[in-house]
Amino acid sequence: MRHGRGNVPLGRAFPELGLPPGRFLWRPEGLTAGVLARVVAASGVPCQRAEVPPDVWHAAREVLPGARALAGSFPRGSAGNCFGTVMGAAGVPGAAAEWMQREPFEAFLHERTRPGGRDDHPGTVLLWRSRDGLAQHAAVTLGGGWALHKAAQTWWTPRVVLPTTTLIRASRSVGWRLSRRQLR
Repeated sequence: MRHGRGNVPLGRAFPELGLPPGRFLWRPEGLTAGVLARVVAASGVPCQRAEVPPDVWHAAREVLPGARALAGSFPRGSAGNCFGTVMGAAGVPGAAAEWMQREPFEAFLHERTRPGGRDDHPGTVLLWRSRDGLAQHAAVTLGGGWALHKAAQTWWTPRVVLPTTTLIRASRSVGWRLSRRQLR
């Protein structure tokens, strides 16, 4: 909270846990199946990986060898974010399991992508930058109108597949600009 990141829950939102009403950090004993189901369900749009046609997965496999395994999954512990998800989908070993910082992600973009790309083709990195040019969010298209991302920097947010237009709309933020880069 001190750093303006949010995502620190209030105890009053979970009366069944008997917590004080203020902010708290999760402890393993508080993460019952019921609490986990409620937290995950409230975190966003459900993953639609089951709706992706087999031919889309097949076509994406060459440029995004890790995408299907990541779709609908959660990172271990507090690791994993949108940058690591894109890199992991592109086949960078261990990237999806790390809290990927901007510097290695920018190096990945420089080495493995070129400007451009199309939303209906696999391997287009959707990249949102703030006014100061810093990467703020990333996703990658699977082709056929589908894309993969990790929507938030929280442990309870899964990596999800959504229609590309839905994902783009949900990822908009004031002051951010969307650009595209094609994986090589």
